Amino acid sequence: VLRLFGTGITRSTVIIFTHEKQPAGGHCQVAATEKFRVMEADESEKSGLVAVELPDATKSKYFYLCAKYEDTDPVAMAQQEFDDVLPFRHQGSQPWMRLTSYTPFLPLWVSLLIIGVCLVFSALFSGLNLGLMSLDRTDLKILCNTGTETEKRYAKAIQPVRDHGNFLLCSILLGNVLVNSTFTILLDSLTSGLVAVICSTIAIVIFGEITPQAICSRHGLAVGAKTIVITKFVMFITFPLAYPTSKILDYLLGEEIGNFYNRERLKELVKVTNDMNDLDKDEVNVIAGVLELRKKTCSDVMTRLEDAFMLSYDTILDFETVTEIMKSGFSRIPVYEGERQNIVALLYIKDLAFVDPDDNTPLKTVIEYYRNECHFVFYDQTLDVMFKEFKAGHKGHMAFVHRVNSEGEGDPFYETIGLVTLEDVIEELIQAEIIDETDVYTDNRKKVRRERIKQQDFTVFVQSRDTNTTRLRISPQLTLATFQYLTTTVDAFKSDHVSETILRRLLNQDIVHHIKFKGKEKNDPRISIITQGTPIDFFVLILEGRVEVTVGKEKLIFESGPFTYFGVQALSQNVGYDISVDTPEQIMGSLQSLNRDASLRHIFIPDYTVKAVTEVVYLQISRNLYLAAKRATLMERSQRLGDQMEPLDAEVEKLLHSLDEDTHSITPDTTNLNVQGSVKASKTSSKAASPTLALNDVANNTNFNVPRNHTVLVHANSSTVAAPNDTNIASSSSGAGSSLGSALIAGGRKSDADQSSIPLLKKQ
Repeated sequence: VLRLFGTGITRSTVIIFTHEKQPAGGHCQVAATEKFRVMEADESEKSGLVAVELPDATKSKYFYLCAKYEDTDPVAMAQQEFDDVLPFRHQGSQPWMRLTSYTPFLPLWVSLLIIGVCLVFSALFSGLNLGLMSLDRTDLKILCNTGTETEKRYAKAIQPVRDHGNFLLCSILLGNVLVNSTFTILLDSLTSGLVAVICSTIAIVIFGEITPQAICSRHGLAVGAKTIVITKFVMFITFPLAYPTSKILDYLLGEEIGNFYNRERLKELVKVTNDMNDLDKDEVNVIAGVLELRKKTCSDVMTRLEDAFMLSYDTILDFETVTEIMKSGFSRIPVYEGERQNIVALLYIKDLAFVDPDDNTPLKTVIEYYRNECHFVFYDQTLDVMFKEFKAGHKGHMAFVHRVNSEGEGDPFYETIGLVTLEDVIEELIQAEIIDETDVYTDNRKKVRRERIKQQDFTVFVQSRDTNTTRLRISPQLTLATFQYLTTTVDAFKSDHVSETILRRLLNQDIVHHIKFKGKEKNDPRISIITQGTPIDFFVLILEGRVEVTVGKEKLIFESGPFTYFGVQALSQNVGYDISVDTPEQIMGSLQSLNRDASLRHIFIPDYTVKAVTEVVYLQISRNLYLAAKRATLMERSQRLGDQMEPLDAEVEKLLHSLDEDTHSITPDTTNLNVQGSVKASKTSSKAASPTLALNDVANNTNFNVPRNHTVLVHANSSTVAAPNDTNIASSSSGAGSSLGSALIAGGRKSDADQSSIPLLKKQ
């Protein structure tokens, strides 16, 4: 269909085509085609449409337009057949007035197929351009080593091609331009120009750019790996043009390096991707701590010298000092001489393994023997260097931080300002505080105390510095061992019956006895501690030395050593052990029961004899003293419960205050721990122990190995042999008490008064 433009174009206009080249207005003698009538014409007669069909033209031949008017009326047409025929007028030979014809190279269906293939390859090249080129070489190496099995397979397939970055880029772009151009040309051959432009633009943008790039931006690795054969083929086809171009780009732009991350970028990468990766918070902190290690210095993590636990070079390693060292919770302790800044040595706590606190060894002796060197570093030393030094272990795991002090008018000097340990460095690595079972603080800089598990306080066993030299004492170590043995082995003294606080103060009373065996014969009654058939109201625990135990009528003889106890039945008769009370009513009932027991005289008649065979040190706790301890325990629990009980009598209040304040003393007229062997008691109120019980006393109380101190104890020898019912135990003189004071009162000497009427506490 052609649109004709001119003047006088009507529906009567008829055209033909000729190969003759003539000027406009000439006659067309030889027609090359049949005539074609105008189908539609404008009212202005300046334009019209005509349908034509041209035969194939030979090369260099054109079709020129010829036109004339031909009436469409049938009557007029019949008359015209007899008239002269009007000739066709030539319209000229100008370029815009000629046509040519040709046969299409490809059939229509083939053209449509090629257009579809070009559109598919356009989409593929566009997606590969984004997908493959966005895969960084560094990321591909990471995927080859750490990805899943599928990712490893894809990355290994893509990596050889991706290594030729500019060559791959040029090949993909050339292929993309080629298929887009072919698509546009073929589409233009099938449609008019405007239609071809619109259709090609829409098709390329939607199907050749947006859709494939959206897919490959998320699945570029998979698409690139599965189309790697096509990519290699395109690179081979475009090699003559793409390879030289890529070399020029390599020369001008430099070789492609890939993404790299410095310390700050890597740390930030881990943090910003924390929500998407599978790293825990602790793992992120460790990574951040490692990356920051080279930026931090010793001054940032050190413990200031004024906050450090240190010992003076002139310190004596007695029990009190060793206890303070143990309480500090440190395994390495700096030693200074004179001023604290003058660090001269380092004490390892393991160096004290063979030091006996009773020897009062000077600290300088231990220091000079082990010669532990001190390691000094400057305050600006980075933590990565410190970690390497600590890891090597040549200079230990503690270093002292110093700096050059140039203040003032004198010469500059080194000033020690703190200390840093391997634990401090590791805490910076993991970005968290390491707290072990001996730590006192959770942070060495903020000084935040930790909630520690309750531990034994050994300082309570340090001997008080009183002036009573007549009172017999044992070493703090032996006191500690005695306390632990009683609370763990003897049921009567476990924490359910006597609280640890009361028991510690009980052990500070005048209850230690000493029998000197030198110069005494085997049958001397003064070496007997317990005599068979003689009533007793006390408990005995052997601390040092050995005793001989004779049991029953058969006179079975056993020998026992330290930490063997006898007479526990004297404490437990009618009292019982179960005083685990939790309510005020139970406490009041237990107190009343104890008061009744205290008003009675319960004794125990043993069927065995215990006498010393060597020099012996032992504890002797009377029943009255034990009852007072139990009563004090009940009072302590009452205060802990916050019970608003009725006002207690003055004796109980005095008992409680004496236990809390530890300031009262026991006067000779109220306390006498020399229990007499001549106490008479009614056999109706006593119960003889069976031989089995006595044997259990011996069998169940085997030697308990503890370090002992053979302290010289003052003991007055008596030249007179006491009668069997007189005192048969050489005890220390009663003097001023220490902890328990007048709270824990033992039974007095035998008097004419009725002993069953003796109250628990002396009335004031």
